Amino acid sequence: MITHLFFALTASEMGLNPTILALIVVSSIVFIVGFAKSSRENEYKKLMDSFIERKEESD
Repeated sequence: MITHLFFALTASEMGLNPTILALIVVSSIVFIVGFAKSSRENEYKKLMDSFIERKEESD
């Protein structure tokens, strides 16, 4: 009865060969790293912009 709760298809049943799986993994890693890098850069840019605005307001 417990075995009916678990259902999964293997990669070969879905028609995915090792080349396609490797491409999916590599592109996922590239996306996550790129997203984290761009998010961090945008965060620093916003922070610097807010410091510059505060400095101009105090002058």
